[in-house]
Amino acid sequence: MTVRAVSRSGIYCDAECGSLPHPGDVTFLNGVAAEAAGYRACLRCRPRLCGGALHLNNAPSLVGTALNLIKEGFLHRQPEEMLAVRVGCNRHHLRRLMLRHVGASPTQIARYRQTHFARQLITETSLDAHTVARAVGLTGRHQLDRLTITAWGQPISDLRPHRNSPPSNSSIELLVRYIRPYSFHQLLRYLTPRATPGIEEVTDGSYRRITSHGGNSRILEVRDAHDGQHLRVQVHSTSYDDLIDDMERLRTLFAIDEDPAPAVAHLSDDGLVGELVAQQPWLRVPRCWDPFEASVRIIVGQQISVAAATTVAGRIAHILGQPVPNSTPLDRIFPTADDLAEADLNGLGFTHQRKTTLRHFAGAVANGSLDLRMSGAIEEVALRWCALPGIGPWTAQMAAMRILQHNDAMPSSDLGIRRNASRLVGNPITSRELDDRSTPWQPFRSWAAQHLWDSSHLIESTA
Repeated sequence: MTVRAVSRSGIYCDAECGSLPHPGDVTFLNGVAAEAAGYRACLRCRPRLCGGALHLNNAPSLVGTALNLIKEGFLHRQPEEMLAVRVGCNRHHLRRLMLRHVGASPTQIARYRQTHFARQLITETSLDAHTVARAVGLTGRHQLDRLTITAWGQPISDLRPHRNSPPSNSSIELLVRYIRPYSFHQLLRYLTPRATPGIEEVTDGSYRRITSHGGNSRILEVRDAHDGQHLRVQVHSTSYDDLIDDMERLRTLFAIDEDPAPAVAHLSDDGLVGELVAQQPWLRVPRCWDPFEASVRIIVGQQISVAAATTVAGRIAHILGQPVPNSTPLDRIFPTADDLAEADLNGLGFTHQRKTTLRHFAGAVANGSLDLRMSGAIEEVALRWCALPGIGPWTAQMAAMRILQHNDAMPSSDLGIRRNASRLVGNPITSRELDDRSTPWQPFRSWAAQHLWDSSHLIESTA
């Protein structure tokens, strides 16, 4: 989202803010680019969690990979040099690419996210400044004050509005702005049958999930704020360390920062999916919370129903996951790649072939030969995944769509997609025919596939 700035005042704000006394005479790709150029953020603009979305156009895949790692907190504990190694280049090359396509260096992007999330925490909650600093991945208040003075000319405590509410150490609530149009109900409809027992649940119009940080459990609960602009996130915890990373995972899972407009414009005139797009222009492609957990769920779901895959995923969590003391049904953390690679998979209901696939997959992730955050062209992703035993095109395409947030994946062999496509055309359609039919949908085949999946309830409601 572009921002406008006034060179005379050195202030920038987003296009929806009307607080600038003069029209902006400088435009930047985003807020982080404006701050990297020396402008300060407008204090009247509604604070955006993590600084809002950073959209990339025609950027190399390693830029997207680096940006995703930054959003996951990679630079909280490690330097830019290690980030460059992770994405497969040197630091100078990475900085050049990030400056060209994002407008800021990797470190500037990380600090931008931390500063803006800190502002949201200090204005919307009663957390003290030290806790806020820890929540954004810093070691203490002095680090945070240096960042906020650079961004706004004030230490963090001066940004807190007067409030009479007493501080809470066990629960806070945040508003998360989404890109409109948006349907929280659509995402819940997708997540409801897929929620892994013991880890997540969908009840009474909300999504709840448990995490653990330093031995402290944390439950995040997401609801629609019913204001047409935000989701409401309640965080129950005794420790808020690195909360910024959990909030980023929620933003990814619920595709909060993804703009459906380009896909709608591209697909709306298509003879097969155009009407579906017109009926649901707000539709999002659900992504994932954790790449490894989602990958295992996709592998488990090969050739079985959604309900059966949910049951098996629940067994994995219960038997192999880390127990978390908690008074609710959410009391497990999904096993890591290292844990699953060495685990006894007998008694979980797997065939010998599926156990072999899971062991090889977990081992490849654990030893680094398969990087679940390394994106690229859809053909490259498919080659990397299909090189593992038991991984076929459907799994690779689903991984590209859900885990790597690829917009042009096409799991054309999926039974649900083919069934709904067949209903729309009036005769059975094969995977190969659907592949051919999907060519005009490029580069938004993931969105078209999601529209076909989600059309079940539309078809049933008109039957």
